Amino acid sequence: MIRINLLSDREAIRRESVRQQLSIYLLSILLALVVLGGIHFTLYQKKKGIEEDIQSVEKELNELKIKVGEVERYKQAKKELETKLAVIQTLEKGKMLAAELLQGIAERIPEKMWLERLSFKGVQLSLQGYAIDNETIANFMKDLERSESFRNIELLLTEQKTVEGVGMKHFSLVATLRQAGAASAPSSPEGAAPKPQ
Repeated sequence: MIRINLLSDREAIRRESVRQQLSIYLLSILLALVVLGGIHFTLYQKKKGIEEDIQSVEKELNELKIKVGEVERYKQAKKELETKLAVIQTLEKGKMLAAELLQGIAERIPEKMWLERLSFKGVQLSLQGYAIDNETIANFMKDLERSESFRNIELLLTEQKTVEGVGMKHFSLVATLRQAGAASAPSSPEGAAPKPQ
């Protein structure tokens, strides 16, 4: 009869089983490490890509900030130019109005009168001068009142004075400008009109 040693086969089967289990366990660990390494590599690449995107966006943001700064400087320069232009237009308007007012006054001055001082303060016009008599002063005031430029003509002072040996009436009067734009109009300094020859 033949004897079979089953114990050694069992031992060999058990060893083979342990070796297989150990191999599966090691392969599982190796596979897990490979998967984890792949995940780590993928996440690292994504992180690197995101960091590059962030740097790119920050660079664009800095460029846009520079452009926004330039736009703000342009806006500020435009605002300053508009302000200067408005001032120039106001001055030109005031200059034209002052010229018109002075021309209107000059046209109404009678031959027997001259102005010594003329000044504007807001919408108030002050005139001082000399006339040959009170009637000439009254006629001048009526002419100013009839004009479209003046209203509320008021005589403040009239007194007898001698100018170069001739008796004259020194007068001072005020008037209010009628025009709506006159408030910003002439801010001309006091000026003396030349004495007629």
